Amino acid sequence: MSHIGNKIRAGYFRTPDLQGEYIKSLLSFTGDVACFDPTCGEGMILEQLTKGIEEYQVKSFGVELDKRRAAEAADRLDKVIQSPIESMVISHNVFGLLFLNPPYDHTMIGMGDEERSDRKEYTELIRNTRYLKPNGVMVYIIPSYRFADKKIARFLSTHFNEIAIAKFSSEDYEDFRQCVFIGKLKESKHKEFNQKLFAFLLDMDKEEHIEKNVTPLDVLVGKKTWEVPSGPVEIPTFYSKIENKKEFIPAIRQNKGFQAFIERTKPKQLVIGGDPIINIAQGQLALLLASGAVNGVIGEGESLHAVQGIEVVSKVVTEEKTEHSKITKTRTKRDVSVKVILPSGKVKKLV
Repeated sequence: MSHIGNKIRAGYFRTPDLQGEYIKSLLSFTGDVACFDPTCGEGMILEQLTKGIEEYQVKSFGVELDKRRAAEAADRLDKVIQSPIESMVISHNVFGLLFLNPPYDHTMIGMGDEERSDRKEYTELIRNTRYLKPNGVMVYIIPSYRFADKKIARFLSTHFNEIAIAKFSSEDYEDFRQCVFIGKLKESKHKEFNQKLFAFLLDMDKEEHIEKNVTPLDVLVGKKTWEVPSGPVEIPTFYSKIENKKEFIPAIRQNKGFQAFIERTKPKQLVIGGDPIINIAQGQLALLLASGAVNGVIGEGESLHAVQGIEVVSKVVTEEKTEHSKITKTRTKRDVSVKVILPSGKVKKLV
């Protein structure tokens, strides 16, 4: 298998632009519609399929697990949510077009080996078909051999009509080994099983079958088109059960309880204003000066002074000798320093 093929087997790899152009040529939009890609990556393929349609309003919706790819897709599509598709809550039967190119790995459903897991090509097919409206068009791209899986083959043979299976054109098929299923979701609740399609799909793991019976995409162009039915462009329910932490920040900041908490935890500052009720004694004034509470400009006119008072804290070590020992004591010494700048500019240190 090629290097690109190995990447595909490992998981994410976007649909080539050339194949996207062929797929777009097979689609015909008949009115306003919403389109959905549940594993949209960087949003390039869904943008390619839906852009440039001027006569109708075509909105594109995507879900992407990877944060970087989701951010890029948000610039290309109308609405993108970064989330695992398993956590999404989405309205059923609303999208006119479903583009499905699921990751190529396993969905673990329990401890153990691969027998205890399902392939994502199947689980994403089952999960996302419910969002497609009746007569809606699904474009389903997976490695060609995966169509031979009995569960995938049976589901496609039961729930879709007006179908076609095509392989990537020669420019990309050798690297990707992918095929495209295009079909319309059946309307009736009691769906007739297509035995002929089922048998055809079961042979998709044989390269000679694909070489002989599966048409390349470029050859299919011009021979058939699928009409995407019109529908609502605003989806009533489209959100993730996993909340984005960034969305909590504005609500927390506006919360009254949080605002009260901020006020309570602010550093307390001594604020003294207005005239004292009674005259201040010299000792009290000295304390106010020493604490810095009355730092600043005092007086008016010729008696205008700038006063600064600070408390100077130092350690004093003393020794006491006894007959048999020497005791060292340390105490805290607090001194007051008050400086005054006179109107003349002279600086005096009072204490």
